[in-house]
Amino acid sequence: MIVRRYVVKDMPEAVVSIRKELGKDAVILSTKKIRVRKWLGLRWQTRIEVTAAAGSDIPLAQQVVMDRRNATGTDPVPPVQDENTRGLASDGMAFAASMRQAAAAYQSIENKREYQNVERSMDLSLVLQELAALKTLLAERREPELTASDTEGRTLEVSMQAYLEEEGIQRQHGKRWSQMVLNAYPHVSSLAEALPLLARVIISDLAELSQPAPIRKESRVVAFIGPTGVGKTTTIAKIAALHVLAGQRRVGLLTTDTFRIAAVQQLQTYAEILNVPLAVADGDDEVSEALAELEACDLILVDTAGRNFRKHEVIESTRRLLRSIEPDEVVLVLALTSKASDCRRVAELCKPLGVDKLVFTKLDETQSVGVIPDLVATFETPVACVTTGQNVPDDIDIISIEQLLSRWQGGEEDG
Repeated sequence: MIVRRYVVKDMPEAVVSIRKELGKDAVILSTKKIRVRKWLGLRWQTRIEVTAAAGSDIPLAQQVVMDRRNATGTDPVPPVQDENTRGLASDGMAFAASMRQAAAAYQSIENKREYQNVERSMDLSLVLQELAALKTLLAERREPELTASDTEGRTLEVSMQAYLEEEGIQRQHGKRWSQMVLNAYPHVSSLAEALPLLARVIISDLAELSQPAPIRKESRVVAFIGPTGVGKTTTIAKIAALHVLAGQRRVGLLTTDTFRIAAVQQLQTYAEILNVPLAVADGDDEVSEALAELEACDLILVDTAGRNFRKHEVIESTRRLLRSIEPDEVVLVLALTSKASDCRRVAELCKPLGVDKLVFTKLDETQSVGVIPDLVATFETPVACVTTGQNVPDDIDIISIEQLLSRWQGGEEDG
């Protein structure tokens, strides 16, 4: 039998020491509180003195083994005691509860430590996962090593996209058209060589939409809508003049623009010069009466007020007006001097109004024409004509997008 004495702060500390030195079958024989000197004998502290023993010759050890066997479902081994050991066993049994309490406390500490270790392991696992994800992300973002030809191709692609964006073309179209050029013409090496090829690719991509789409011969009522200041009234006068000079259709003008000062007088002046009738409708309820005045006309061009289409009520009022007019075609007029993003926004807002064609004004006041193929591609709507000045009827052209993009190759700037 091995006997050890321990002076500790509490029972869990004693249990840890006992199990470490004497093993898990050790038995606590006695416990008592004692006072010990600390700090060079100047202070007294309370401690617990624990006496424990280990060995097969301890009668109490047999009882502990029996309790363990009962807990595992095996047949218990009856304890063997004689007269000399009964007293020791009796004293030991008094401390069995203390040992079980201490063992429970020890187990609680061990479980807590194990749980903390699991938590640390989980935290470490999460950190490792995040590091792996970060490593993958960096690997994906890292540019691969490029050959000389790859570098040139990448640089040319960037240059083409930058040029197209400066021209007013959206990035999605610019990227797609640039890649089409590189795929179809892999040997092109400079932006100067690429520009005519870009124009060719765009025209091919737009197909029939790249061709001009003037007013159809079968259309009788054509309504023109657009923001303020884009030149709708002057454009209508130019189109009317073209048909009057052609001498094939009787033209009439109708205006609903009673908001702008002198708008009616302006169109009246053009009507007198062209010798065509003019009707005025001040509101939706007067449209049918105005159309009746122009019953003898083969082509009626309707001038609407320039409005701020960013307002919902403007869209709704324009929708009601068009419903009362019942036009065969709706033409959206945009100015090339406006920002490309503003043109796209207006076209997007007016799309529910049933826009059939686009007209671009003030071509003579800008160097950029990229917004034209951009809008044609975005809204799949052809261009009826472009205007290049204020002169009626001279400054108007019915040209294709190919002719417009000839500017990229040093062509005529005035179309």
